Amino acid sequence: MREVEAGYGSNESIPSGATRPGAAPLRRCSISKVAESSSISWRTTAVSFSNGEWASYPALVFLILDKLLEPIDHVRFAAVCKKWRSMSKIYNQATQRWHNKQLLPMLLIPNQDKNNDRRVLYSISEGRIYNNIQLQVPFKRRCSGSCHGWFATVDPTDQGVVTVTLRNPFTKANPIYLPPLNAHISVYGPSYFEHYVPKVILSTDPTLNPENYVVVALYRCWFELAFIKAGQNSWTYVNPAGTSYGDVIFYKSQLYAVTSFGAIGSLDVHGSDSNNPSQPPSIKLFTPRKPFRSYCFHAYLVESTKGDLLHILRYYVPKDGAFRFCNRQTLGFAVYKWVLNDEEDGGSIAHKVEVKSIGDEALFVGDNHSISVLASNFPGCQPNSIYYTDDFLSTSPLSDGDEANDMGIFNLEEGTITQHYSVKTNTQRAIWVVPHFNGLC
Repeated sequence: MREVEAGYGSNESIPSGATRPGAAPLRRCSISKVAESSSISWRTTAVSFSNGEWASYPALVFLILDKLLEPIDHVRFAAVCKKWRSMSKIYNQATQRWHNKQLLPMLLIPNQDKNNDRRVLYSISEGRIYNNIQLQVPFKRRCSGSCHGWFATVDPTDQGVVTVTLRNPFTKANPIYLPPLNAHISVYGPSYFEHYVPKVILSTDPTLNPENYVVVALYRCWFELAFIKAGQNSWTYVNPAGTSYGDVIFYKSQLYAVTSFGAIGSLDVHGSDSNNPSQPPSIKLFTPRKPFRSYCFHAYLVESTKGDLLHILRYYVPKDGAFRFCNRQTLGFAVYKWVLNDEEDGGSIAHKVEVKSIGDEALFVGDNHSISVLASNFPGCQPNSIYYTDDFLSTSPLSDGDEANDMGIFNLEEGTITQHYSVKTNTQRAIWVVPHFNGLC
């Protein structure tokens, strides 16, 4: 028989995965919202776990659920029996803990079973693989983006044209098949078509807003910009053609993009008229064309937990003496914050500020929509760090493969790189994903 103190807020170790030293306290369930029939003392009551008697104590159950930090652990708890599921639902309804709460990204990785083309999830907080959760989606190839729980995959059609499909393996939502995208695939590298759509992001979850979402794609080998709104039959291609972009983000309901030279601008995708191809929309730049004296050409845009627009620069060095376009290894990152002014006189209305520390935040970058979380909310998550995956795609189909060999955690204060998941070569690339979870209500 095992006994524990059910003291509220005590440091007892009740379930596996309880709050670890140094983790920020979670918002607890109010005692007034626990079933009035509970007679548990919140101070010194010793509770026996023998014979399943403890299942009749909802207050203790709520305390345990408070300490389960991963959504998957709540699902497991609820799967034990009908009574536990009922108490889990009561807990989630009372606390609204998962309502609109940002979760810690997980890493979508290839299944270790070589005969299985499905993928599994790796938990940063627990440092282990969930082999029992196999996503039934054809991810045998590269994912061209993840956003709001959706993934984008690319398929070739006629010469020079590809189609983008959106899939959500975490829900029962049907795949979304988008119209052909004119990616101008080279006839010399037809099998290289996935590299011609390096990233796809969404303005919102199509499941929650089926008639009001926007899909944005970086396409062609030089990463031009196109978008399509829900219900439209064709893509809108952003002017001027030939401009290369590094990343895009929906920030404060507006689409922002960073060019290959580091300039920041916005695009009104909601008001654009795709039925008028003679007047394609253009990016409105907020900065000089080359705002950096020295630029790395590989960057990310991410909204911090404080609401700031961060510009992340990723620097590489050739690996093992390789040619610069072949095999590169991440050297480090630099972080800048863009301050957007209210000027509308046609001049520069933004200026950058270098950020030496992002404090308690952790950034997750790669092929995914860039994400920022508070590390103290998640045990095992390192603050002031950038978690990155291998997303380098060369512009030459003959210069490199698609091996995932450049992933890690960069600490801004120390300038050091450690590993978050040991990846093998000759495997599909991993990608960050935030599974959809809104409690068990």
